[in-house]
Amino acid sequence: MADNETLLGVSSVYLFGRTLSDVIFRGSVYDPLGIPRAGVNNFLRNQLAADGAKLARIYAFSFEGAFIELSRPAIFVVHGAGSDPDDPPPSDLGYERLSRSPGSSARTGLGAQIGSLAKDMRVWIYDKGDLSMRLDAETGTFEQILLAGEVSTDLRGGMSRSGGALSRSGGVMSRSGGFIPRRSGDND
Repeated sequence: MADNETLLGVSSVYLFGRTLSDVIFRGSVYDPLGIPRAGVNNFLRNQLAADGAKLARIYAFSFEGAFIELSRPAIFVVHGAGSDPDDPPPSDLGYERLSRSPGSSARTGLGAQIGSLAKDMRVWIYDKGDLSMRLDAETGTFEQILLAGEVSTDLRGGMSRSGGALSRSGGVMSRSGGFIPRRSGDND
């Protein structure tokens, strides 16, 4: 059976990647305390609890005819094993010769190179309005991935939280500013 183009394809997002083999979803994780939720929007909860839900490292996506390779692969919730984006291969183009580079993303870390997908890439197709979850993994020392972004030193060498919308040292909802400011330093 040939794949057909449909009118709904205009809103499709194609995710290209590989499933993670070391992380498994468990249904009990999504409501560990059995506390009923007040809201009726359970779209993300349903996506995470659906049969076949798993995490995949996504290297690229396509939308409206454009192929976009992510600057850094990200982890997304996907469903099922995905499909082979090159299946079935064309029979008259010397497909074996064209699909050799790169041989495997596990060896190259690349999802595509010179116009061809790695042979172990899978594709998942969603509507652009579907709800999902993206996780951006970052590795490094605690100083690089935790302390540098969350803690800064003041002029006296003491540690303080960095600024931001919900920070302790400044911003819109700070603990040290606003309607009831907290005093610091020497008392008069």
